[in-house]
Amino acid sequence: MKISRLRFKISAAVIITGVCILLSIGMFIIPYEKERRQVYLQNVQTLLRAVFDQKNEQLANEIYSQQDEALALSLQEIQAVENISHVFIYDLDGKIKFSTVDNIATISPALSTLPSNSFNTISSFRQTRYQGAPYAQFFSPIEVIGVHVGYIKILYDLKRFHNESRMALLFVGALGFLLIFIIIFLNLFLTRLVIVPALRLKDAMHELQDGDLKVQLAVTSKDEIGEMTTAFNEMARMLKRQRGELIAAMATKEAYAVKLQQSNDELETLNANLEKMVQERTLALSKSNQQLQEEMHERQLAFQKKEELEQRLLRSKKMEALGLLAGGVAHDLNNVLSGVVSYPDLLLMDLNQDDPMYRPIVTIKESGQKAAAIVQDLLTLARRGVVVNEVINLNTIISEYLMSPEHQKIELYHTNILIETQLADDLLNIKGSSLHLKKSLMNLVSNAAEAQPNGGAIHISTKNFHVEHGFPDDQGLAIGDYAVLMVQDFGTGISQVDQERIFEPFYTKKTMGRSGTGLGMAVVWGTLQDHRGVIDIESEEGKGTCFKLFFPVTREAEPLQDELPAIIGAYMGHQQRVMVIDDLPEQIEIATIILKKLGYSPVSASSGEEAVAYLKSHSVDLLLLDMIMPPGMDGFDTYQKILEIHPGQKAIVVSGYAENDRVKAVRRLGAKGYLKKPYTIEKLGRAVKSVLG
Repeated sequence: MKISRLRFKISAAVIITGVCILLSIGMFIIPYEKERRQVYLQNVQTLLRAVFDQKNEQLANEIYSQQDEALALSLQEIQAVENISHVFIYDLDGKIKFSTVDNIATISPALSTLPSNSFNTISSFRQTRYQGAPYAQFFSPIEVIGVHVGYIKILYDLKRFHNESRMALLFVGALGFLLIFIIIFLNLFLTRLVIVPALRLKDAMHELQDGDLKVQLAVTSKDEIGEMTTAFNEMARMLKRQRGELIAAMATKEAYAVKLQQSNDELETLNANLEKMVQERTLALSKSNQQLQEEMHERQLAFQKKEELEQRLLRSKKMEALGLLAGGVAHDLNNVLSGVVSYPDLLLMDLNQDDPMYRPIVTIKESGQKAAAIVQDLLTLARRGVVVNEVINLNTIISEYLMSPEHQKIELYHTNILIETQLADDLLNIKGSSLHLKKSLMNLVSNAAEAQPNGGAIHISTKNFHVEHGFPDDQGLAIGDYAVLMVQDFGTGISQVDQERIFEPFYTKKTMGRSGTGLGMAVVWGTLQDHRGVIDIESEEGKGTCFKLFFPVTREAEPLQDELPAIIGAYMGHQQRVMVIDDLPEQIEIATIILKKLGYSPVSASSGEEAVAYLKSHSVDLLLLDMIMPPGMDGFDTYQKILEIHPGQKAIVVSGYAENDRVKAVRRLGAKGYLKKPYTIEKLGRAVKSVLG
């Protein structure tokens, strides 16, 4: 019979159990036998030493006085002790002198002469063999008044000891053999009572599965196996009975089929009403066709919406690619503009307003600030310049913008434009960046003014808007509340072709460099993306355009604005040591000059590695830490190394980008401030003062 998995498992379990029992017995008997042997040998050693100690003085006197007969009697007394078989006396040269052996010539060379290395040794005890038999050997020098007179060797017979050890091994072997016999018997017993009936039951189930419903098994026991066999036989009988009932039901079905044929014959008499039934069916089909057309129209609309979403996705990917390029350019321009923005402030501090160089330097400063504003547009386009964490209200943004110099400049250029506002009193707050929202509003108002060259009105309004479940939405608005900013003009409008490209960078209908940079609507789009907002355009050529900006609202209150110091003197330091860490020499030079002007004591490092090496033997009050310093460590890695040297080191992070994830990681390490390039005297002074206190 083929070995089944059940038999294998049960046999393996029985064998493993037997082996474990045998190992357990061995683990008990072997240490016991080992301890018994040690105790026995220790007792023998103790006995032999006691016998020698008792006879030592007597033997020494007899050897010294050459009383051979008395010495022979003493050796016989020692040999009379149980299991002591031989006693040997050696002279000081190691040659045998007396022995309990009758014929000294029969003594082996190993016992007749002592090895030279055993002279003048202390007493010893070990096992040895003599004439093929095991013995325990006790050897010791014989002394009298501290003088060696000879040596003694006593052999103790260990035959009984070794016989007992053999008996223990035979007992373990017999016990193992008995256990193996029990394992074999138990395996055969389980095979007969469990495995064989289980295999028969399995084979019978396979036969039943193959369709043999007559299979029955003999019940050979009243245990669980027998109960399973009885249940199987009952199941086979029930299946056989059900198959008979099924055959009878099929016969009944055939009888019903005959009756059904008769009913069909009767239905033929109803053909007179067929025309009416056809008309009713035709009307139903007409309604179905109408529903199908409506469904096809809905699918067509869905397909159009899908195409619009795909176009929007394509536009987003294009904007993302252009944004990455713009971000890299903006970062490099920020480093270049640092000198143009920062040095004029330093020069103006040393010039009077009536100085002939004063006004040209102011012009340079204003030009640098305009260039920095264009760089800010590039960063917004790259989506690296927005920190969406302020709780603000769009009404406040509109009010501040209408009072700003930027809007006054637009009014100066377009004197025939009228601004109208309609702001909701209960407008909900949003989370965002006031700087970028004002910039976006300025771009929308500027475009609206440009769209009305002959004059007109620009309508700015706000409202709350709620999107519910099932609201028809083509712009991707999620369910929730929104604050809406609307800028509407009544000018030339935007064509459908231009609406498809209006948010692309540098796509403009204006004269590049005179009335625009081509980044205005790209900045609006980037700002909406960063604020998780949506923009909707309603425009008709010749009638005007309305931009609707939807922003998710927040329930947080708008914070109070802190007042900034009005003069540079408020930012003066007291010779605190500030380390400037930057890979660009011009950035280090600008920061160093500004810090000296503000009363600080600056030191510098052109890389993270140089800064770490310097701070191993020096300390500073504050780090001015640039984030990007290729090709070595960046700001994050540098600050980590410095904190290992100076835990709690104060630092301000400096970057041409915005506060990205890497900058936030540095701030989580302990950096207390963030400064964006290019920085002015006021910005740098305020940042350093706020950290140092």
